Amino acid sequence: MPEELRTMVEREVQKQIGVGVTGKRKNHRLRKTLIVAFAAAMLLGTTVFAAIAYRMRNEPVGTYAVKTKIEEDANNSFGNGQTHEIPNAPNVPDVTMEASYLPDGMVETEDGKYSFSNAMYEGGVSIVFYKMDTGDAQFEMLTKNVKETERIDVGGYEGVYFALQSDEGEGISFNQRIYVAYTDVHYVMEMYAASDVSKEEALKIAEGIRLHPVSDNETAGIVKAYQWSDYLASSHEEIVEDAAQSVPQTAMKNTHAVGDAFAANPQKEDLEVLANVEIKVTDVQICDNISPLDLSAMDNDSKEELQKETTPSGELLPAKINYIKYGDGINSVDEVVESREVPQKLVYVTVEYTNTGTEELKELLFFGSLMKIVEENGAVRCYDGKAPGQNAAWDDAVPAGAARHVEMWYYDVHGGERSNNYISSLKAGETAAVHMAWLVPEEELAYLYLNLDTYGDSYDLCEHSLEVGYVDIRR
Repeated sequence: MPEELRTMVEREVQKQIGVGVTGKRKNHRLRKTLIVAFAAAMLLGTTVFAAIAYRMRNEPVGTYAVKTKIEEDANNSFGNGQTHEIPNAPNVPDVTMEASYLPDGMVETEDGKYSFSNAMYEGGVSIVFYKMDTGDAQFEMLTKNVKETERIDVGGYEGVYFALQSDEGEGISFNQRIYVAYTDVHYVMEMYAASDVSKEEALKIAEGIRLHPVSDNETAGIVKAYQWSDYLASSHEEIVEDAAQSVPQTAMKNTHAVGDAFAANPQKEDLEVLANVEIKVTDVQICDNISPLDLSAMDNDSKEELQKETTPSGELLPAKINYIKYGDGINSVDEVVESREVPQKLVYVTVEYTNTGTEELKELLFFGSLMKIVEENGAVRCYDGKAPGQNAAWDDAVPAGAARHVEMWYYDVHGGERSNNYISSLKAGETAAVHMAWLVPEEELAYLYLNLDTYGDSYDLCEHSLEVGYVDIRR
């Protein structure tokens, strides 16, 4: 899910039901890479609904950003020559959404989310609606890192298509954005389209979207839209990740060694299903080849990715690392200032999960991610390619291939309705072994910790994962 969308969803969930996570699934981090980008200012046409004329207008902001607005047509008059004013707070009906077109192989995975059946939960399109309860003309959205802008007309509604800088060659990225104004019912659609969806198909999907007002007694299928008034009141500025986040070294007091058994949920009041689960890392192998892997446990996409990383005999090829200077998306874009190839290793880990309780556990979620942690000046921080004390003209070091995966790239136990990272059954007193694997640049082996917390953050140091404790697997 795109980072902006995930942030908004998490904020809404916290507001509605409080903080809580019941599960976590494997997905890929969307990394930014260099692409020369430009923005185009474009005045879109006029659409008339309910005797009010609107137009969607784009304005350039800096060199690489575009601000999209909905405005009343100042020259609008009807019949008697009088201009009709836009209502400040229109009566916005509840609506249902009809998606009349999906590309071959694309299926609905959740409300408003569609992906291809051979890449479930990874790409496709994600659709968000804003309910313009403050008036249609209040809509204003800044889109950064714009590569291309195009006015679109979809089913008689105005819209705009953006192509954004993409992770070309770096897996699936959400590099397309579409806005459509449904001013007859006072909604705006924001569609995130991934790189596995062509521009033509993304526009066809948008063309097939229809919103239908519902009656007072109808409840099925109502679109879960964000109130624009809530959006305006929230802090919706872009969240900038700090890969070098640091905490005092004492925060690592719960760190475990290979062979140590520890509680999956030391707090116990949260995530009760994990209250009686004990974890132990029993073995860590560092290999030059992929011989430990059971290829039958991998999906086709992962197998294809693995082929690019190995010789025909299974020996690992070097990893490419791009050193990136990040732009602000407005006056500058990301730039790769250096690239180099380095040897890489397979990190193959055996993890045991034991049910210490008296009742059988069903569909037990497990999860693993590699934390690369640097000790410096009495604190620890996430490794961003800079060794302790090193200064550099770049912001982040990003592996270009499979070594970019922080979350477990390989695991050999599958369960649950999606046949992913669940242990189907764990009886009282029973132990189950799971094998996980990652590709890692050899020079980063000195910073590796294993994070087996199913609740915390996979990319930054967080309080919950520090409480569970990372496993020190440094070499």
